[in-house]
Order: sequence, then structure tokens, then C-alpha cells
Amino acid sequence: MLEELANKAPPHPATFINLGTVYNQLKQYERAESWFLQAVNLKGGTPGREDHWNLGICKKNMGLYDEALPMLERALAEFQEHEPEHPVTIAKLHSTVGGCLHDMGRPADAIGQYQQAYDLYVATVGRGSPLFCSAAEGLAKSLKEERHFTEAFEALLDSFEVHARGDAVHPTPLFEALEMALRLQEQESSISLARMAETINAAVDNLDRRGMAEDGNAGLVMTRAGKVLLRAGGEGHRARAAELLHRGAGLVRQSHEAGEADLMHEIMEAEMLLESATQRPEQDRVAALPVANPSTATPASASI
Repeated sequence: MLEELANKAPPHPATFINLGTVYNQLKQYERAESWFLQAVNLKGGTPGREDHWNLGICKKNMGLYDEALPMLERALAEFQEHEPEHPVTIAKLHSTVGGCLHDMGRPADAIGQYQQAYDLYVATVGRGSPLFCSAAEGLAKSLKEERHFTEAFEALLDSFEVHARGDAVHPTPLFEALEMALRLQEQESSISLARMAETINAAVDNLDRRGMAEDGNAGLVMTRAGKVLLRAGGEGHRARAAELLHRGAGLVRQSHEAGEADLMHEIMEAEMLLESATQRPEQDRVAALPVANPSTATPASASI
């Protein structure tokens, strides 16, 4: 449709840039690059800072990181020099450069870029913005790769908060955040998974309000959330874990039985965790046993 309009209307760089952006979103990166290059040609053949950005993103998405990185770094430098009054744009570029560095196996260098994006977003759009969420998520992943597990968890909490409470709530990033939290805690036992409890409840409530909590994807979020809360410890978290595991396992089973995906391994794990969540801790079970009268207890009963 857009190409038909482009063919009918007089050639204009903005039209070609829009087409390139659409194809980028559709993951048709070669076509996106073609339209971005045509936009450059219409402007005289010399790419500007926005062109470097667009073309750099295409190269990054195609996995051509060695070509992408210089374009993105040049775009960032030129925006910093010529448009310092646009900190959100500069933050976006820091985040894009960070993503390129991370994807090309340089997480240590990516951390600095993500951190600058993070700080700029805090000062401008705030911590509830999806832009901030993206930077925090990238920062968490790069910190994890560099084995800074505690710092990674802090950044993960920031991104999870936005995913959980935002208008664009979706099961996939919620599941991925919960899974990452478990992996981080396995590496650093001092991490307190209990800090996720309130946000987990907010996420489930948000999915419920939007009619998104009745399929297998939501079920996977609930079972993984139950696993997080069970590992967090404490009777309150254990009880909530049992609720989520029970509800989530039912949804996952429905999806499995409908043939949507082979989820038997998830069902088995959820049921094992649910059994654990509903068992009382050993000390509570012992304390709850009836105490025999010392004067009448038999040797057998006294040894219980």
C-alpha cells in the first residue's frame, strides 16, 4: 500500500524514510535499507545523522555489526554536537549503540551506553516510560553477561516494573524477566526475590483487567511467578505461589491439550512446585503434632 502511494506521489525523502521504517519493523531489512538509501540519494547522496541512524539499525538487524557500529556511533556524535537540546533522541541512540555492542559480544562496552540512556530517560521521560524500560532491560542483560549479578537484578527490577504495570503489558517480557531473575539468584544467593512480589501481583492484575490472563502464555507467567515466590521463601509468598501455580498450571495444561504447544515439561514442573508450595515446612508439621501426656505415653508414641 505504501509503495503504491510512493509510486503515485512525487519522490520525497520523508516518504522513502517512512517506507524504510515500516520494512524495518516488518523485519524485511534489505528492503528497508533500499528505501533508506533512496532517501539519501534524493537528498544529494550524502547521508546525514538521521540517515546514519536508520542505516545503522538496518545493518545491526542484519547482523552486520562491524558496519552498523560506526554508523550508529557517528549518528550519536552528530546528534550530541548539533542537537544537544534533544536528550531523548540522544538517549535512544545510546540505547541503540548499547544494543549493537551487546549483540556483537561486547557487553562491557554496552553497559556504559545503556547507563547513559538510563540516566537520560530518568531525567526526561521518567521511570514509567517504555523507553526507560528498554534501556533498563538492556543494562540488566549486559550486566548479567559481565557477572555483575546484583546490579543486573536492580536494573531488571526497573524494567519489570514497567512491563508489569504498563498499558502495553504482554506475557512474553514478563516471563523473560521472571526467568532472568531466577537465573540471577542462582548465581548470587543474596538477591532477594521477595522484592518482586508486589510487582508480580500488579502484573497478574494488569493481565486480568485487559482480558489477557486466560491462555497458556499467561499461565506460563503465573507458573514462573509462582516459582519465584516459592524460592523467595516465607509463608505469605508460599501461599501466593500456590495460588499462581494452581491457576497457571491449569492454563498451561489447557494450551497443551489443545495442541498449541508441547508444554508437558512445564506442566510437570508446575505440579511439582505446587506440591512443594502446599506442603507445610517440617518444623510447622512437627509443632502441629499432638503432644502425648507424659504419664500415659507408650514408648512408641513418645518416640514420634
